[in-house]
Amino acid sequence: MSPKQQLIHFLGQQPHEVFKLSGRIDSRRYLPRTFPSELPLILSLQQYPGYQRMVGENWLHWHDYFEFFVALSGNGHFRSGHDLFHFHPGDIVVVDPLKIHGVWEMDAKHTALVVLFPRHLVASDTSGTSLDEAYLAPWEQRSGGRLPLIQHDDPAAANVHSALLAFAQTWFNPSPASDRSLQLKLELLTVLFHLRQAFPLEPSSSVPTADRALQTERLRRALDYLSQHAHEPLTQFDVAKAVGMSTSRFRAFFKATTGWGFAQFVREQRVERAAKLLRESSDSVATIAHLTGFADQSHLLRCFKAKHEVSPLTYRHRHQG
Repeated sequence: MSPKQQLIHFLGQQPHEVFKLSGRIDSRRYLPRTFPSELPLILSLQQYPGYQRMVGENWLHWHDYFEFFVALSGNGHFRSGHDLFHFHPGDIVVVDPLKIHGVWEMDAKHTALVVLFPRHLVASDTSGTSLDEAYLAPWEQRSGGRLPLIQHDDPAAANVHSALLAFAQTWFNPSPASDRSLQLKLELLTVLFHLRQAFPLEPSSSVPTADRALQTERLRRALDYLSQHAHEPLTQFDVAKAVGMSTSRFRAFFKATTGWGFAQFVREQRVERAAKLLRESSDSVATIAHLTGFADQSHLLRCFKAKHEVSPLTYRHRHQG
């Protein structure tokens, strides 16, 4: 069997976690995670039986830790920032910290191995060296315009699949040895090394620790403000002022950090909130338009149909029927 087939076969024999986002994403669309203290690392073998109610906007979220996943069964679409692309079994997807991302569409049978870790597991926030940071190059130095995707038939994918197999075997078949955590970190670094080899890279542009913390804090404050004022008329000037930036700097910051334009993000947020109210309430479309910040019912209708390809009332009948 090929390395991809071996990996998929082994993971197919392991217990899967039913993954749900409902109730886990806060008003800023932030998805928190609690990592173990000794080894801040999570491997999660996931299946998604409730995906029909969660695809598209409902899945979009962000976080400040690192993530990559390998699709094991089923096909789908993934969105990360402005990038929207297909994935297939064996494909490896790198998820950038702070980028607003999520599954856009997927087969019911889709399963995935998801790997999550905070930056300090690999490169210390206070004393990391350039060698440590080189392991994070697939996220921090990936060439502009390159999708965060390694396709299953890419020549470089075989080495990643082989390293992932060794990593997963240690994780799912734990030995009683006291050095298991050391072995897992070594195998994670091996996977990251092969991921680095698979992506074209730009010269190092690692962001200083203080700047990374400031970026994260500014994004949190911006999304807090958007969440609290989404039902009101919003301008970039208002949000920029709330986070202590000029309008032009905020526009560039928001686009570079999240991968979304400000106006696009606000519109998508409002359409999603309207969709939620259509599913879960009996409020009129006019009332929902007011509650979600649209100028009027006609404005909501235009934006909603552009996104969902049906009218708000048709959407409500489908999801409440």
